[in-house]
Amino acid sequence: MTGSEDLYVKLPQDVIFQILFKLSTRTLLNLRCVSKSFVSLISHPYFLRLRLSSAPAASHHLLYYESSDYTKIYFSFHDSQTFSLCKMLETPFRSVNGYLRLVGSSRGVVCLFDTNYFNFLGTVILWNPFIGKYKILQTMQGFRYFKSSFSHMAVGFGFDHTNLDFKVVKILYGYDNNEHELRSKALVYGIKTGSWRSIEEFVPCFMPKNWCSNVFVHGVVHWMAYRRPQFDGHLDCIMGFDVVEEIFTVMEVPQNLGPNCKDMRLSPMVNEQSLSLFVSYRENMGESWDVWLMNDYGKVDSWARKYVIVLEQVFVPIKVVNDGEILAAISDELLVLMNVETEEVTDLAVCGLPLSFYAADYDPSLALIDTGQQLME
Repeated sequence: MTGSEDLYVKLPQDVIFQILFKLSTRTLLNLRCVSKSFVSLISHPYFLRLRLSSAPAASHHLLYYESSDYTKIYFSFHDSQTFSLCKMLETPFRSVNGYLRLVGSSRGVVCLFDTNYFNFLGTVILWNPFIGKYKILQTMQGFRYFKSSFSHMAVGFGFDHTNLDFKVVKILYGYDNNEHELRSKALVYGIKTGSWRSIEEFVPCFMPKNWCSNVFVHGVVHWMAYRRPQFDGHLDCIMGFDVVEEIFTVMEVPQNLGPNCKDMRLSPMVNEQSLSLFVSYRENMGESWDVWLMNDYGKVDSWARKYVIVLEQVFVPIKVVNDGEILAAISDELLVLMNVETEEVTDLAVCGLPLSFYAADYDPSLALIDTGQQLME
């Protein structure tokens, strides 16, 4: 052991933790390669809790998308300001069921759902792409909860900041005796317990089989949903699941959206402290998009229409990334950064299936470092 390392271990442990706390995740990973003492300190449960309890500060955008022929999926890190490519990522898990879809991302951990287009069952995988660790959750099917037949499931993911725990929620839909009456059941998985458990909370809304990736803000997982079971028409509410209290909530979309509303896409605001909503309308020459911002989270009357986008080409908004700038997929399957006020469009040199793109702020973390499997390089 070198003299500097010897000095380090002679310091009080709480002082060492405070020093390590100020270092970046990248530096901490490098220190783990220096000596066993650093491995022990950085993997200490107290230090990991200390890191998780700190407020995240996003340094990258995480991008997910599929190839236009549906055969490949891609993950990549991009600069938080310019969205230039920083690194392409290797996925930790080859799909067994045929379709590896992204559920959501929080505190450095990405939640994936390995499923297919037919029965929508599947396996949940938690993955920390920064440190290359992943965990495949035990499979728990929903058949036994329904007397007649199982329909499908939806999945959500978020971080419980009170208990410092990553949680996955599964919502199961099926029929119970009466084939015309769709019922639901919710299950929750916590990394700390390592198991699924049923909760008695009533699921107030319906999500179809083609549910979208969730949006996690204010400790709540959000999905676009229907107030009652249906499989066509536009989604008409936002269902939430509070990962701390483990209760469901229902939030209204902006009022007076009009009869020509075609589609709705939910996204976090720039600071990821509230919600934004993209609403599309059919137009004579194509379609237009309204961009709504919830300026005061949880208060329906704070919805305000910020921008109106009218284009004669394919336009799929993904996320508001800066004030006045929207990440979007356009014709020819290109990913662009569009300044809504100046109408300037920047080609980001990324091509993929327009409806598959997902972007989230990403803060590197040490989550899963003490559990799961190591992704082989």
